[in-house]
Amino acid sequence: MTPPRVYADFNGLLEAVSRVGVPEVEMPITGYGTLRSLASQGIRLAEGMSLLLYEPNDIQCEAVVHFDAALLDPAGRTGAWVAVFDPANIQDFSIPEPDTAHPCLSCAADLSKHLRIHGSACAEVCPNCGASVMEPMSPPDGLRSRGPQT
Repeated sequence: MTPPRVYADFNGLLEAVSRVGVPEVEMPITGYGTLRSLASQGIRLAEGMSLLLYEPNDIQCEAVVHFDAALLDPAGRTGAWVAVFDPANIQDFSIPEPDTAHPCLSCAADLSKHLRIHGSACAEVCPNCGASVMEPMSPPDGLRSRGPQT
């Protein structure tokens, strides 16, 4: 079964790591495009989840997601999701990004207009139900993210 295809910005690669003798790269997956892609498919990230990450008209690569408590998310909270993959598995990808809505993961209301007006700040909540627009990237169960670091 093919994992879900999710937008990712491959410009944020972190240094390579080696697990079980296989060279791998870690890349934060915290951007707005990734958030919108997850929400439009009704996906909430989970530890060990496989994703097919892509950059439209550029590249794609299968990856496994991991929550790294040592990183900060875009809102400055402790913990952020990273994708781990073998750079040798990166492939050319020539399909453009679809023009999709940005639904609330909790109530399915389209957040596109709200986010265009108010910006995609990580503290935003759905005007329909009050749920966080960051729900698809919430920390794994049992890990509470603290507020911005000072």
